[in-house]
Amino acid sequence: MLKRSGKGHDAGGAAATKPGECAVKCPACPQPQMNLPLGWEDVENSKRHLYCLFLGIDANFRLKRKNVSSNEVDPGLSNGWAYFIGETDFKGFLRDYGDKTVQAVYRSGKGLAATGVGTVDCARHDAKLPTSVGSLQKGERYVNMDYFFFSSIRNTPLMDIVVSYDIACRWSINLWARMKTYPCHLHTNVDGKKSFYFLVPKFHLPAHVMACQSTYSFNFNRHVGRTDGEAPERGWAHNNPIASSVKEMGPGSRRDTMDDHFGDWNWRKTSLMGK
Repeated sequence: MLKRSGKGHDAGGAAATKPGECAVKCPACPQPQMNLPLGWEDVENSKRHLYCLFLGIDANFRLKRKNVSSNEVDPGLSNGWAYFIGETDFKGFLRDYGDKTVQAVYRSGKGLAATGVGTVDCARHDAKLPTSVGSLQKGERYVNMDYFFFSSIRNTPLMDIVVSYDIACRWSINLWARMKTYPCHLHTNVDGKKSFYFLVPKFHLPAHVMACQSTYSFNFNRHVGRTDGEAPERGWAHNNPIASSVKEMGPGSRRDTMDDHFGDWNWRKTSLMGK
């Protein structure tokens, strides 16, 4: 992974690798200094949607891990260099905030160290974002999903962000209030200049009450095209075959293995995008 990312020629070596630097980034998502014109940030409001970032959030309870080994015995070869978030900072965050935030969906974790994983994907092109994946300990808790979400967007300068999540109608209500209680490195939109639009993916929406089906529908919101918001589901279909293997692994081996598979998924999306 370091070799493919060109870190072999870095004067600082592997230790100088920054979080998410080894991830294969989506080439079709708006990225300043890569595929956006100069002055994009000064565009008039009627054209801001041209530089909008679409995100899809979801959890997967098949990619679990048994309570075997430990980070001391099996630390892994990377620590937040690609898609998985840095384990040390994440565990410290959970120690401080894990019992202070309401949980959403609880799954029994008997005999498990991780009941699954949560992710934030590019909702338009189905690619995994850097530092956007992490383990779940007690189901789909807000505190976990908040961390993954804020980690995935903390370095983006984009001003408009559409967020698709099957429980966006509940999760987004107190999101900014929760953010204020978190460490500063997870804060975003402090100046209030960014615009966030929270919607529910199309397949999941019919299970919601009628009020949600109108307020959080992609079909009833402007500048989202025909986006369905179900990108993470397609990614899970590709990665679920490794569930029986990663379930038996130690924490570091599991993260490294899944990082490799997420990288392969992103590379396939990138290489086949023009065909």
